[in-house]
Amino acid sequence: MMMQKHFAITVFTVCALLALGSVAFAQDPQPSLVATANGEGKIKLGKEEFKLNAVVVKGFQDGKIEINLVSDITIFISGAWSRANENDKTIDLKITGGSVSGNLEGGGKLILSDDRKISSLKLQVVNKTTRKTITAEFSAK
Repeated sequence: MMMQKHFAITVFTVCALLALGSVAFAQDPQPSLVATANGEGKIKLGKEEFKLNAVVVKGFQDGKIEINLVSDITIFISGAWSRANENDKTIDLKITGGSVSGNLEGGGKLILSDDRKISSLKLQVVNKTTRKTITAEFSAK
């Protein structure tokens, strides 16, 4: 029963995020990278640890990226992305903000599968306000 509730919450959250994103697309440039995945992972916020159920990523042509980590809580992260070429499956992430702009600093790697879906994600970020380290590791199913 608990697993079904978690799955339903995850699906609802991902759908809501995608729906909200489509409203924003009417005003913002279209993203050049949109990728989602359900899977397993963990988020550590200081000493607290949460199970990571899904990841939603939107990368824009101007180099900006928005990352949503879906768990019991949802964490919004923003920054910049780059890769060597269009076919490169490894994307380098530079994290510069979160739900409060400019309060996060760090980096990570996003690995895409052949069909441009998320294969894995690793992040290591520091909250500049609280000085807490945030790490995330995720593998798609």
